Amino acid sequence: MLVGLMLSVAWADGWTESTKSDGCTFYIGPRQGEFSPVRAVCDWDIPAATLQGVVSKLDAHDDYFSSVARAEKLPDGRYRQVHQASGISDREVILDMGATPIDGGMRYWWKKASDQSALTGSNVEAIVDTGKWEVSDNGRGGSAVVYELMYDPGGSVPGFLVRWFQTSGTQELVKQLYVAAGGH
Repeated sequence: MLVGLMLSVAWADGWTESTKSDGCTFYIGPRQGEFSPVRAVCDWDIPAATLQGVVSKLDAHDDYFSSVARAEKLPDGRYRQVHQASGISDREVILDMGATPIDGGMRYWWKKASDQSALTGSNVEAIVDTGKWEVSDNGRGGSAVVYELMYDPGGSVPGFLVRWFQTSGTQELVKQLYVAAGGH
C-alpha cells in the first residue's frame, strides 16, 4: 500500500517512469535548468533497520557508493564529498546532512551547504546537490525505499553522461545500497 501511494504521488507531480529493475521503479522528474531530478521507489526484502544501518553512516558513503570517491565529516558537523564519474573531472561539495523520522522509518537527507569554504579547490564544485533516502518498514518484514537526487555537477558535462546517470547510473547506485545491506 505504501509503495502504491508513493507511485501515485510520483506520477502526480510530473515524474516520468524510466524503467523498472531489482524491485525498483525509476523516474526522471521535470527539468530544472539543464538537469532533471531522479527518483527510485523500491520494495525490498531487506529489513528497514538493516538498510538504515548502512545509509545512516554519512561519512562512510564512499565505502558503499562507487560514485562517492571520498566522504568525510568535517569538524563543524558538515560533510565533504568528492564525486567521480568516468570521463569527467571529479566534483566536490560541502553538504549539510541529517536524519529525520518519518512514518515507519527514517529520512536521510542532504543539501549543498551555504558555506563552501572547506572545499579543497582540487575539484570542480558541484552547483546543486540535494537529495534523500527514505527507508521505512514495508509491513512484510522488508523495506520501502525512496531515493531522490537533484544534482548539477557544474563545469562541462557531456549530454550522454547526464543521460547515463539519470538511467543506468541511478539504477547502479541504488543497487549498490541493496548489496551493501546484504542483498544479492
